[in-house]
Amino acid sequence: MRVSTTLPDRTAVVTIPAEGHGRRVAALRETIHQITDAVIDTGKFHYGPQTERLEDTLSHVWGGHAVATTSCTQALVLALEAAGTRPGDEVIVPAATFAATAFAVAGLGAVPVIVDVTESTLTLCPKAMEAAVTDRTRAVIPVHLHGHMADMPAINQVAARHGLAVIEDCAQAPGASLQGRAAGTWGDFGCFSFWVGKNIGGLDDAGAILTTTPERAGQLRQLTDMGRDRGERHLHHVRGHRARLGEVNAGILTAELGLLPSWTERRNTIARRYTAAFAELPVETPVVQDGHVHAFYKYALGCEDIAALTDHLANAGIEAERVYPYLLPDQPAFEKIAHRSHVTERSDAATGRLCLPAYPELTDAEVDHVIAAVIAFYTGS
Repeated sequence: MRVSTTLPDRTAVVTIPAEGHGRRVAALRETIHQITDAVIDTGKFHYGPQTERLEDTLSHVWGGHAVATTSCTQALVLALEAAGTRPGDEVIVPAATFAATAFAVAGLGAVPVIVDVTESTLTLCPKAMEAAVTDRTRAVIPVHLHGHMADMPAINQVAARHGLAVIEDCAQAPGASLQGRAAGTWGDFGCFSFWVGKNIGGLDDAGAILTTTPERAGQLRQLTDMGRDRGERHLHHVRGHRARLGEVNAGILTAELGLLPSWTERRNTIARRYTAAFAELPVETPVVQDGHVHAFYKYALGCEDIAALTDHLANAGIEAERVYPYLLPDQPAFEKIAHRSHVTERSDAATGRLCLPAYPELTDAEVDHVIAAVIAFYTGS
């Protein structure tokens, strides 16, 4: 139980934002300017050398065949289409995720079927998944929440038994792996967000898809450009989308991919420090299961009195955020979206998480300050 809310002198601390992408972009300013100049010099703003280099680098670093696109949301839509999802089909999704996971399903006229997450990692529960399968189920979208991968071996086994496409939502998992195998390479498709606030990101929205064959990649690439093949400006083979990634963002992402391993290690170093420091406090620290590399997009602390702890940290100059305070079926939008929910109280723990700053741009002194502030909340020291 909380003993005291004695606060540090708020005038004596520097504000620590919840997310560090502003710092990252500022640090890469010169590189970004160089990439922008290179794009201007080529005069190619889509599907140019920067995008080709990004796709080649993604395939080399993580595996599979990569297709750049504009967001993870768009990547999910494209993957669902490529998997043959049709109106009325059912697609299984976890209760704890960003709404876009289910919105992508509903946007195609398919039905999101929302199931429980496992208590330890807050990722899709394979048993709940299998219990929700019907003769209309066509796909499953496991979400690697906060940067910890779902149980892909078990999920793939269930999917294989029922002939389901597996579409990994890797929006929060660039840099994560399981048994040495990168997020996004376990399923038929792996969908990534490269929004500026993610572990790597461009200047605004961006994304990519990894898939298993060159043929699937060709299909996806065609879908990103209004159903056209590259070089065929006026010939549309299928109904596609305006989903092509710009060259500047592609260049920035390629540069960041080279930095991602060190950034991921820094995130893990910060997470280990937090977990060790909070071991005796009445909180639940994130789990890293055997065989996993956690990307720690978020360091999600399970605790009671979230509002009080948030206010305490704010008064100490530390911004924390609650991700996600609502399960999918509790979102007002789903009052108007056809869906099925199998969610039980097992998933409620996912809403009781407060995310502490844990990005690689934090200084050691700032990490010390976050630790001290959390401990002070519970001990009054």
